[in-house]
Amino acid sequence: MNQKNINMKGLMTVLLILAGMAVHAQEDYWLQINDTGMEIALDREYTIPVDGRDIKLKITARDTLLWDDDLFSFQYSKDYKVSRMEIDEGIEQVMLMTAEGSGMLIQEYATINPTMLNEMMIAEVTKESVNYGYKMERKDYKRVLKSGQKIDVGKAVLTYKDETNVYEVASIGDKDEGILIITMIMDESMSEQGKKIIDLMWNSLIYK
Repeated sequence: MNQKNINMKGLMTVLLILAGMAVHAQEDYWLQINDTGMEIALDREYTIPVDGRDIKLKITARDTLLWDDDLFSFQYSKDYKVSRMEIDEGIEQVMLMTAEGSGMLIQEYATINPTMLNEMMIAEVTKESVNYGYKMERKDYKRVLKSGQKIDVGKAVLTYKDETNVYEVASIGDKDEGILIITMIMDESMSEQGKKIIDLMWNSLIYK
């Protein structure tokens, strides 16, 4: 069985990640100005008649977009699309992944503080690989969020022959709410886009 499939199977078991996977694609838009309407695409220049005059128009997307939720916010590249799903009552999940399965997800809990779930999540997302024969090394560390809170990050580095996978799990919360963050690099030597997604999220994450 392919090793990446093994790793993704473990993630699906706990988090149903793949159900919401989506990569950003070019989208067409409808522009309406007074009585004049037309379909347009990003990054193309158009000339449209408005009240007897020709108007030049071009719509571009910002390189970095903002995901702003009730409890948290973070930035992400315009090249990807954030997917959102409800995975259980009181638990919603946002996710941003590359095609090979590297990226990040954040679960938002509305009824419990998820800080007690870190070790359980690390065990769940790594167990398939460990059972297969990957060696796991823990490289836990602390991180200060952009909003100022210091959090503990559990980091598991799994190696098998010449392949290295990296998982991080962290959480922050209050009495009856909070967020759980999981990042994953499915092949450390070939996941530059995944690393960029994760770094941008960590550097911009705000817990409100």
